[in-house]
Amino acid sequence: MTVCRICSGESKFYASKFGFEVTRCEQCGFGQVDASPEVLAKFYDKEYFDGEKARFAQVENQVLTPAFRWWIEEQLSHLHGPLRVLEIGPGLGGPIAGYFERERKDDVYDAVEFSDYAAEKLRARGLNVWTGRVVDAAILEACRGRYDFVFATEVIEHDLDPHGFLGAVQEMLRPGGRAAFTTGNLDGYMARKGKVDWYYLDPPAHVSYYTVRAAKKAMTDVGLVNFRAERFGFRHIEAVLRLPAWLRGAVLKATDLANISTGMTISAEKKR
Repeated sequence: MTVCRICSGESKFYASKFGFEVTRCEQCGFGQVDASPEVLAKFYDKEYFDGEKARFAQVENQVLTPAFRWWIEEQLSHLHGPLRVLEIGPGLGGPIAGYFERERKDDVYDAVEFSDYAAEKLRARGLNVWTGRVVDAAILEACRGRYDFVFATEVIEHDLDPHGFLGAVQEMLRPGGRAAFTTGNLDGYMARKGKVDWYYLDPPAHVSYYTVRAAKKAMTDVGLVNFRAERFGFRHIEAVLRLPAWLRGAVLKATDLANISTGMTISAEKKR
């Protein structure tokens, strides 16, 4: 029997793709791939960022898109600056890093990046970047209790250890600090309709597939509070931004309620 990494329930076969088996928990709905850390460590090299292993390519110092700008400004609206912020997995492009560099100079921006290749490129821009995972002892010690805001866009699905990842984030936050992540929604209509053909089902790049239930349990298990999920992703945000400003909130709310989107944002706070 495969055990769910979040709730320890039984995780049964869900799909097979790219030579990897995906299982899904019958209790919380979490989907997982049994890929080894060694496989993942070799996966995120120059070829990955060039698009030879993934369905996208990154260029250095990418421009912040309107959807990413809307998302980060929505998250920051819950906080009062100046802030200390930590981004996990900015990748080669680091578009939100550029936003902090140019437009929020009073904030302190740091990053943790798993890829040696991407981290070197980010440092060349003058950014403060730790290379490794948030659970690495040296990184955790350097970041413990330091940040008002810890975030990642399309990152947590790449990590094999939900509780370890989120527990480290909880330790890195100051009391009252906020954590926010975008990821896929395995319960959404697009995932259910596509199943094995769902583009987000992409092992070994994506090894953890969240539902709202699974995300809430994982975040509350590590001591985070005030959990919130918004079931729409960057593609829906991009489309909604073309609408009149007065209509955008209602359309995003309807998208959330309909649960049709591939993506979602999950957020929570550290107790004061």
